[in-house]
Amino acid sequence: MIIKDNATLRLNWFHRISNYLIEGLSGLGIIALLFGVWQVGSNLMGSFILPAPMEVLTRSYELLLNSDSQILITLWRVIIATTLAFIAGVVLGIMAGSFKTLAKLCRPLMDILLGIAPIIWIVLALFWFGLGDVSVIFSVFIAIFPLSFANSMLSIITLDSSLRDVCFVYKLGILKRLKAFYLPHILPHLLNSLNIVFAMGIKIMIMAELLGSSNGVGAMIANARTYLDMTEVLAYVVIMVGLILLFNFFIITPLRIIFLPWLDNKRIK
Repeated sequence: MIIKDNATLRLNWFHRISNYLIEGLSGLGIIALLFGVWQVGSNLMGSFILPAPMEVLTRSYELLLNSDSQILITLWRVIIATTLAFIAGVVLGIMAGSFKTLAKLCRPLMDILLGIAPIIWIVLALFWFGLGDVSVIFSVFIAIFPLSFANSMLSIITLDSSLRDVCFVYKLGILKRLKAFYLPHILPHLLNSLNIVFAMGIKIMIMAELLGSSNGVGAMIANARTYLDMTEVLAYVVIMVGLILLFNFFIITPLRIIFLPWLDNKRIK
């Protein structure tokens, strides 16, 4: 945090963008280190067990260029499931957090939903809906909805009641209360929830497609496993992990910088 004369200084846009780029470069450095370790492992175990990074990256590039690629199918399903889960979780979580009695009633239900493994929902969805889009989208939705709900409810429950009273004492309008009190506290929880929901959505979607769909990335991984094509399996893994990292870097981080600039200030000592 930058402090001058006992006052906190806000970072200007140049420093915010610089921090954003530095964060991206540091991430690339970690990825390069992981690829180096990967290459060493490939040299020790052989390309059949662990294909070399460049070989996998080449196959990933070919899959991305392929017009018949299953990546867009999976991505579209993930967007539908995570959007529905996030919106439903936020709306219901805020409602539950606003009423203590409702929050107490919902907690046991959320604990039950969180305690059920995603693989159980996938199997149940296969019985209920059969193979196809509905089955995999439902599996992802029901598995990640509790995460969004819990984060949203927590953001409301942890609001400082004394600050809420101050807003009412000074008769602040709803817009001023949202800007000065509610949104600064709730937005970090929501952005964290969105990041987790998207990442978990991709991972669970691949598992759901592997077991309950004839197309999509999960189904292609199942086919590659049958033919012992480890290169294609890892290529799809690299693409999916890349999507998660890109979502965090190009969506979550810019939103945090724009709407939560004080968080960047706190990270500077």
